[in-house]
Amino acid sequence: MATKTVVFDYMADPSRPGLSLHRIDRAREKGFWTIRVNRDLRIVVYRQSQKSVFCYVAHHDDAYSWAERRRFEVHPVTGAAQIVELVEVVREEVRTVVREATRSGVLANEDQDYLLSLGVPATYLELVQQVDEDGLLELLPRLPEEAQEALMAIATGQRPEPRPVLQASVEVDPFAHPDAQRRFWVASDEQMVAQALEKPWAEWLVFLHPSQRAAVEKNVNGPARISGSAGTGKSVVAMHRAAHLAHETESRILLTTFSKVLSARLSEGMDTLLGSSSEARQRVEVIHLHAYAHNHASRLKSLAIVDDRTIDEFIEQARHDLDAAITSDFLRAEWDAVIDYWGIRSFDEYKVIARTGRGTAISGGLRRRLWDVFERVQRQLAAKELYTFGDVCDRLRLRIEKDQSRPFTHVVVDEAQDLGPRELRLVAALAPAGSRSLTFAGDVGQRIFRWPFSWLSAGVDVRGRSHRLKVNYRTTTEIRRFSDHLLPARLTEVDGEAEERGVVSLLSGPKPDLKDSADLAGEVKILAEWLSGLRERGVALGEIAIFARTRRALQERAEPALKRADMESAWLVPDKTYEGGKVALGTLHSAKGLEFRAVAIVACDDSQVPLQAALHLAKEPDEKQLTQDRELSLLYVGCTRARDQLLITWSGNRSRFLGSVM
Repeated sequence: MATKTVVFDYMADPSRPGLSLHRIDRAREKGFWTIRVNRDLRIVVYRQSQKSVFCYVAHHDDAYSWAERRRFEVHPVTGAAQIVELVEVVREEVRTVVREATRSGVLANEDQDYLLSLGVPATYLELVQQVDEDGLLELLPRLPEEAQEALMAIATGQRPEPRPVLQASVEVDPFAHPDAQRRFWVASDEQMVAQALEKPWAEWLVFLHPSQRAAVEKNVNGPARISGSAGTGKSVVAMHRAAHLAHETESRILLTTFSKVLSARLSEGMDTLLGSSSEARQRVEVIHLHAYAHNHASRLKSLAIVDDRTIDEFIEQARHDLDAAITSDFLRAEWDAVIDYWGIRSFDEYKVIARTGRGTAISGGLRRRLWDVFERVQRQLAAKELYTFGDVCDRLRLRIEKDQSRPFTHVVVDEAQDLGPRELRLVAALAPAGSRSLTFAGDVGQRIFRWPFSWLSAGVDVRGRSHRLKVNYRTTTEIRRFSDHLLPARLTEVDGEAEERGVVSLLSGPKPDLKDSADLAGEVKILAEWLSGLRERGVALGEIAIFARTRRALQERAEPALKRADMESAWLVPDKTYEGGKVALGTLHSAKGLEFRAVAIVACDDSQVPLQAALHLAKEPDEKQLTQDRELSLLYVGCTRARDQLLITWSGNRSRFLGSVM
């Protein structure tokens, strides 16, 4: 509030004495001034003739340090306004390649005019061509966003088109250039500033970065896929895609995902983008997929959903003539990963289905005996009139296909990596084939609920119609880089679609803090001190979360640490929106779709991450690898919930997953 008041006062009269306006003497950029907000806070403003650019707000020393390291420039080729960190400062901090006859920078052979056309500041050309691959990753966050994206694309084998060269005879507003509009917002009067600063947080949560707009407006004939690692704004793009379609057409649109919590956030975003009572908003239905399927499949007859315990009991009863070598755990895994996953209804289907992730092939004779068990389970379910969610999805899909009446023209799916085959087939049935009919947003690196499978086998082909988001504007460079190193640099789906993990972040902050302890008491102490430090720095309780692989691990570590730090907490409950105001506690599974300013992941020892109990259930090598991959994705999801600060703790032997990032 105090900062906003000072901005209003400055716009009304920049010369009023009460503003305490001071030029930053040590800054190389003589246009940088500071405005006093209070005894501690300062606003850095760039003053240029009749324009003022509010650049940065921080504590006194941080604000002055920020300004002393930067200068304001208009790019000589593109004409876009840029705020650029001084190259001599960056050179001291970024590892560079020593020029030798046999060694050169990763971009050494690129033409400088071409690099300039991509938005690289002229003062950075030499340094850009000198750095090695690691140095480039360190350098990118210091460059303007358009240059970050282009250089990352070159480093991953792509060739961005050069931007048009600014004509010297044409007078151009440097703030009007599309590149400049990524980082500057122009207001002509106090009212415009007030409207921006008064916007609720919900409106900032649906902010569309210019680099994402192409994915929103892309016109493709057939199913399309939008991918990107955590923090690249896939959910924002999904919401804007649905809003864009609602504005352009008079059609009915479904925006869906896999959980109530995420669908509630998407619904709030659509209210913000379209207006909760607008005609366009009424044509966009936002609901998680299983709820939609159950609501509509149950219209003629109420469908009761079977619970896990009942399925275990049915399997135990149905396996009576199997030898002990085939365990009930194996049967349950086969049910989850093959029978119910694909909706197998006959032995003819089962004997030919690809058992992806289930290890070595099994003989036809064994499949016959296994099928007898699963058929008995299905009969038990039918007799009790119980259904799995996969059954419900199939039931609704078959009705739609029989009626040949598609309920929607366009369907947009968020977190699509966690769809199963039966859910995917239902989605494909909800809208007729055509332009922009199906849009899937997701990240294979965040698959934590489902096994990988061939989308082609489920009747959906997104090959050649993919758009990769490459700008992370939620997570700091340090946290994003740490998290990315947990996963392979390249992930390939079953159908052969490859995802390059390389992205650039727009924010920077402290490196993740990894701390070990000899025992549980020491880990509790580490966490308590971290929590107390956050409070001293003014971090609100609702901006903090503590995660672990299991609930028990949290109870043993987080609860005593919170008590020692005198902080209140609240457990995250599946499919219920987190209300905030207290430190959030939850398993890594419950972290999906959420974000916090500061996150701690505790109990990252090798018995918990990966969870040994989960690995023991996987009997075959392929299945063990898929289980371990999913456990790794869980850790990745947990780490990327943090925006600014990340703490990872363990007692005893650290997780094998942390070996690559230590």
